[in-house]
Amino acid sequence: MTDPFLDSLATALAGQAATALGAAGKQALEKVRDLLRRRSQNDSATKAALEAAEQDSAGQPQVKALAERLDQVCAEDAEFAEELHAEGAEVHKEISATGNAVVNINTGNAKNVIQARNIQGGITLN
Repeated sequence: MTDPFLDSLATALAGQAATALGAAGKQALEKVRDLLRRRSQNDSATKAALEAAEQDSAGQPQVKALAERLDQVCAEDAEFAEELHAEGAEVHKEISATGNAVVNINTGNAKNVIQARNIQGGITLN
């Protein structure tokens, strides 16, 4: 199972979320695509996965293969993973917040953060 963040990037890179992206998301997606193309210059497996996912005929198997490749590359290269997460955050945020979903991003230090839906009763924080 791959990281949902990487799944969302792979889906967007495959063009399956283009209509869900606003201007900031589209700009972030281009940065992600550029980052992957730079990496692909010396990484034939990433290049092949990206190109397969970008084909008009690409479907879920190609999206999954790209997400798995991104997962592998991120596990091998922490610096790349950090850059990919920074560049792709806006893409993930925009395509993850669909329907009744909520995206909550916390950075820095937080204490007693709760994100919930339909709480029956109370919440006590100690």
